[in-house]
Amino acid sequence: MAHQQHPEILVNGDIRKAPTNQAFFPITNFHHFHNDANINFQLNRFLIPGLEDMFAEIGRHVENFDDWKNLFFAKAVAFEKEGNTDYAMELYRAAEFFKDPADPNKKMAFEKYLRFFYHSKEGKNLERMSVPYGNNHLHGFRLTPTIPTKGIILIHGGFDSHSEEFYTLGAAMCENGYEVIMFDGPGQGSTLMFEKVPMTHEWEKPVAAVLDYIEAQNVTLIGMSLGGYLAIRAASREKRVQRVIAYDVMLDFFACVTSRRGKVAGYLIKGLVSMRLSFVLNAFAKLMMKRDMYSQWGIAQGMHVMGCKTPYEFFFKLKEYNGYAASVNVAADVLIMAGAEDHFVPLVQFFEQLKLLTAARSVTGRIFTRKEQAQSHCQVGNLGLAAANMISWIEEHSFTTSTNPTE
Repeated sequence: MAHQQHPEILVNGDIRKAPTNQAFFPITNFHHFHNDANINFQLNRFLIPGLEDMFAEIGRHVENFDDWKNLFFAKAVAFEKEGNTDYAMELYRAAEFFKDPADPNKKMAFEKYLRFFYHSKEGKNLERMSVPYGNNHLHGFRLTPTIPTKGIILIHGGFDSHSEEFYTLGAAMCENGYEVIMFDGPGQGSTLMFEKVPMTHEWEKPVAAVLDYIEAQNVTLIGMSLGGYLAIRAASREKRVQRVIAYDVMLDFFACVTSRRGKVAGYLIKGLVSMRLSFVLNAFAKLMMKRDMYSQWGIAQGMHVMGCKTPYEFFFKLKEYNGYAASVNVAADVLIMAGAEDHFVPLVQFFEQLKLLTAARSVTGRIFTRKEQAQSHCQVGNLGLAAANMISWIEEHSFTTSTNPTE
């Protein structure tokens, strides 16, 4: 098998022309709603087209997470009373996002989101799934095309998402003839909320469980956000994955988390973890959480997702979430995506990731820019462009599979 040693790197221009329905993906652009990068990103992430003024107004009044919860919850309740459950659904999800896991309203808001979501999909080609996983289950759904299927695509999220959140991406791919399986792995969505299964860096295990359940041998795997690492890890060990997309790149999660807190704090965290000074790191983490909204949410969310009791345990587990060793064992076709101004992932990880994929059958890298309104994490602002690139890339590589993917 010939391996591509020089990745194809694409920057700017919608040069991949797969059809995507603008009803699925209206271009929302990336707006400045808030001075805090993470708050601003999440406002853009949950933005409902046509409600830009409302989101801008919310952004002007968010000074802490209580403000976020209360403002979005009030809007969700108002739209629900009006009978607009589509808007209410999205706003309940936004309200739930920054709620503390111990807050009973978090589960209530999430359950409303799910109820409205699945009610809105009744009569469509959506089948809910519950995949056995040890003593628990992975939750998700299957989208079946009305035309003969071109293949199977598995999609999962990362650090803070639910599979239902990516429905439009899956629906666009299904409309183009693909059977799509969207699932919450350990530490994600309904699997975390209802099954209490914490995340694992050994992502080949949940992927194998899904593949066994649907009895598939030749699939495309797409991992979003932290899923950019998880999918690469799974593809390095699960040979039934013949095409893998990191949407976006996430080579080293520990580096992403620590670099976001500034050079001094980053060096201090790395040193305290390497010296295993748990007491000092826990004290420092609590100080950061009092002073910085990003740290307050990120550390609490990380402990919740990974089943950790202390910040030290969370930071120590983070070191397992890197693709340096796994990347060199990926034999599939690979697409690595990146936002040129991603506030989570340093762009240098994009180029480092490409260099490591030495055994891949082919490697393509795509950087999205401000000119395309897709410069942010996971191309929030122009999701349709990201979807078009993925669909075209999958179709270009549909006939380059191994003759025996189980080997």
